[in-house]
This record gives sequence, structure tokens and C-alpha cells, in this order.
Amino acid sequence: MAPSEITRRQLIVGVGGVALAGALTSLLAACSTGGTATAAASVAGGVALPTYIPWDKVAPDLAASGNAMAGFFRYPSDLITGIDSVPGSGGDVSVLVNLFSSVPPSLDQNAYWQELNRRLGVNLQLNMVPDSTYTQKLATVFAGGDLPDIVQIRLNQTRRDQILPALFADLTEYLSGDAIADYPFLANIPTYAWKSMVQSGGIRAIPTARAPIGQIYFGRQDLLEAKGLTLEPADFAEFEEIFKEVTDSGDNVYATANGPGTVGVVQEMNGTPNNWAEEDGEFTFGLTTDQARQAISDVAGLVKKGYFHPDAFAGSLDSRQLIEAGRVVFNRDGYAAWDVMANANSDATFGALVAPKYDGGGDARHWFGQTTFALTAIKKSDSAERVQELLRIANWLAAPIGTSEELFRKYGVEGVNYTMDAGTPVAIDGATADLGLPLNYIVDEPPILGPGPQSRVQAQYDYQVRVGPNLLPDAAADLFSTTDNSQGAALKKALVDAQTEVLKGSQDLSYWDDAVATWKSSGGDQIKQELEAAFAEANG
Repeated sequence: MAPSEITRRQLIVGVGGVALAGALTSLLAACSTGGTATAAASVAGGVALPTYIPWDKVAPDLAASGNAMAGFFRYPSDLITGIDSVPGSGGDVSVLVNLFSSVPPSLDQNAYWQELNRRLGVNLQLNMVPDSTYTQKLATVFAGGDLPDIVQIRLNQTRRDQILPALFADLTEYLSGDAIADYPFLANIPTYAWKSMVQSGGIRAIPTARAPIGQIYFGRQDLLEAKGLTLEPADFAEFEEIFKEVTDSGDNVYATANGPGTVGVVQEMNGTPNNWAEEDGEFTFGLTTDQARQAISDVAGLVKKGYFHPDAFAGSLDSRQLIEAGRVVFNRDGYAAWDVMANANSDATFGALVAPKYDGGGDARHWFGQTTFALTAIKKSDSAERVQELLRIANWLAAPIGTSEELFRKYGVEGVNYTMDAGTPVAIDGATADLGLPLNYIVDEPPILGPGPQSRVQAQYDYQVRVGPNLLPDAAADLFSTTDNSQGAALKKALVDAQTEVLKGSQDLSYWDDAVATWKSSGGDQIKQELEAAFAEANG
């Protein structure tokens, strides 16, 4: 049977994990999806991705360059109304979306939500579900038969390759190629974010774009400069020397508390693959390589020498708070943390470490990050007009900086929720609770740097210009493996747990070797085969 003929009951068995093995076997046998792995960009002969049409009516202070984001020192002073007409037709639009903060006031007590509905021309019904229960909520919704109009779906959603075509609209005719020009703010989303939206022969969702720069190894630049040190070690040996110099256990200051993040930056130094590498059609999982093993050994040595916070592996530390407070000097975090940390401690100066090649000789290749947070899918409908209305709403939500739509969406109403200070919107104390709607997890504008202080935005931009041209991609980023989708997260967690045991000194490297062997025999080798088949299909 075709994927669209899978019943909701079959899907919930796969999604919820009940009788999972049997469900996987029967579904794979029944569904003609071209095997257990598919190539996201070339299923059923290939899908033309949306044409990238940058929205250039507002000029940034720093122009986007390669993988470096555009930068703004202040909010554009001359606002542009990006959309002349109200996108909605006056009815209800239901949305299921993840919530990562406190629950905002309900619609009847939320003036911002009411104004949003007026501007959208719909009654936006947001079902905001905390992260801890979102997976269970999705399973219930998929099984119940009463889908919301718009649903946020995680990239690691089990049975994603069959859920999307079975339950959600094929958006290809509306978004593929130049057709996306009807939705100019969706067309403004870079191509890299759209690749994983292709599934089972069609464009099945809209991305929530994230920057390719991904994770950054941050350092307290002010603390380093006070000791005559920089964020540019020449090699791993100098990196270790910096760790030694900044650690002062008597003053309760340590190099870092982030074990996995430090392993990651050392892996960048020694050339460990970014998740998966491909050569001549053969795939290699990064954590199974000699380079990954060496990085774990190196970082375990740093731990043993006392450069890590003593509670680094206790599971209760917030590494971001520690670097903000100056209790540690380094921490690996998402690129957006630069602004978060700077706003939390305005007296500190934060910078980004440029990872060197392990033995010197220039910069190492920075890992290409995850380019979308999730997928936003639209419920199937017999009415093309309904799908187009929901796409218009998504287009409104993706309005970029410099538009009146974006300024309202992010900051609310001037004088009520924010004031302008030196060209930047500044929240009014006690007036932001209404703005807690997770709209940016439905659809968002392309990521940018700023608006913010010129020195900080310039530093962020300079870093991205330096490392951006030579990012190391994940060879499997745009491929789909059934086994990885269903088991990959658990398999990788077992490796991460084994890594932690070695880092903190509870086990030696033979324990890691055993964990790698178990990963391979428990599903890792199957994932490798499926990715290789998907790659061959995409490039055949």
C-alpha cells in the first residue's frame, strides 16, 4: 500500500512504541517507499527545492556572506509593511506547538494574542505543550484522527517518513521552485533549511531555520585577556596550556564544566567526522573513528589534571550560568547563547574560540550545524484555498527584520510592551508575559546577528566569516534511515553515557571500545547500510 494509506492506528503503534518491533516489520513490508532509507532531496526522481529569493528591502549593517549571517547594529528605523492584506479569512486556525517557557496568559486575558489574531485575520488557537510531554501529545494526536491545522514535528519524530505523507499536505505545488514566490517571506528562508523538508517525493513541511554555524566553544575573553591569553590557540598543546593557566581551584575558577562540548571541539581539531562522513559511497560514523577515541582520551587527561569543575559530571550544573558568573572560562553552546550570556552579564566580554588543527597549521574545520529546529506541517485538506491560507499565515510569521510584522511579532506594541532605546527595542519591565506565545517555533524569519552593540555584532560576524567558508557538513544530514529514525537517538545516548564514564575516570578506553562495538551490532551497522543505500539512490 502507499504511505498515504497507512492508518492512524498503525502510525500510533510506531510513534508511541507499543509493539514497536512488530509495527516496524509490518509497515516496512507493506509500504512501497523504496526501501528502509530514502534520499531527502531526490525521492521519486527528485524534488525541486524552493527557489531562494532573498528579501532585500532592508539593508543590514553587515551583509550576509557565505555561511555568515547578516548583522544589524540597530533596528532599522524605516519600517516597511511587508504584507498589504490580511492573510486569514476570519475562521479558526488550530496549531500544536512546543513550549519551552512558562505558559503565557490565555487568549481572553492576553491583549497581544488578541491583536495578533486581528492582524492575521483568524482566531489562532494555540495548543502549547511543554517539551517534557510533547512526544506523548503528538502520539495521541496522530492516533485520534482530529489533527490541528498546523503541527510542529521534531526532526527525530519516529516514522516521520510515513507520518508526513499519510497525514499532512504535500506542499510541492505551492512551494517548489519559483512557485514559492507567492510567499516572499518563506522564499527568504535559505535553501539549506529546506532540504530536510523533502520526504516521500514531496515538500512536506516548512522549516524553522537555524544558522549553519551551529555550536560555538565560547570563552570569557575578559578573563583570558587579564592573563595575557587569547581565544586562538595554535594547536591542542596550546589549548591545554590555556586550560592550565586559567584554572585556579583556590579561587573556584576552572577551565570548563562541559565534558561533551570539550570533546566536540577537540574532535573538530583532530578531524573527527561531523556525525557521518562519506567517501566513495561508504559511510563512517564519527564516534566510531580513531579520532573520536583520541579526543575522549585527551579530554579525560584534562579532567584528570583538575582543569574541569569538580561537579562537571554530577548532572546538576548549568554550564552557561557558570561561564556567565566567571566560575568557568569556556563552554560550548548554541550560537544564540552569545547574546543571552552578554545580556545576563553586561560586565563580561564573551568571545568564540577558533579551533586550530590538532598539530597546528591553521584553523580546523568547524562542524556544520543543524539548519532547522523542527518541521512545521499543514494538515491535509481537499481545499487548495485552505492550504494556501495556512501558507499565507506561515508567510506572515516569517516576516524578517525591518518589517512592521516582525517588530510586532517579536516585541509587541510600542509603549505597551517595549520602548526604542538607541535604535533597539527594549522590553518594558512587567509587560512581556503576553508575548510568551511560541510563534518562533511554528515558523521564523532567517537567523540574523543583532540588533545589538556594534562591537558584539561585529565580533560575532568576524568569527562566522572566518569559520563559515570551510564548515564540515554531516554527510547524512539530508538522508533518511528508518533504523536511525527509530533507534538512533537511544544508540547514540549509550555512546555518550560511555564517553562520560571514561571522561570522569570511572572507566578506561576499553569501555569505550566495547560501547562502540555494541553500537555497531545493535543497529549502527544497519544505519550505515541504510544511509549508503539512500546515498546511492540520490546519486545513481
